Amino acid sequence: MAFAAETTYFDRGDGSILGSFTEKEYGKHFEFSTNNENFQVLDSNNEEYPHKVWVTTPWKMDSGWRFAKVLKTRVYVLTNDANGDDVVETWYHKNYTEYR
Repeated sequence: MAFAAETTYFDRGDGSILGSFTEKEYGKHFEFSTNNENFQVLDSNNEEYPHKVWVTTPWKMDSGWRFAKVLKTRVYVLTNDANGDDVVETWYHKNYTEYR
């Protein structure tokens, strides 16, 4: 399970948390929030990533998120390969829940 930082919560933060999902292949639960960084994130194909998927629990590691585009049945996650090139992973998911 990977939870968003408290700074995204409705009651203690800026309310930027949007929802959660369970990744199908491994059954891991993730929360996601608005991408509130001060720049627009694009991959090499100029695809936009309007979300952050929280991939570690915040109290174990700072900045435990990846830029992403969360849709109803899949997530496109922007990562880098060993050479530093953009790589887009597609995660299929279930139990999609919007918090708002």
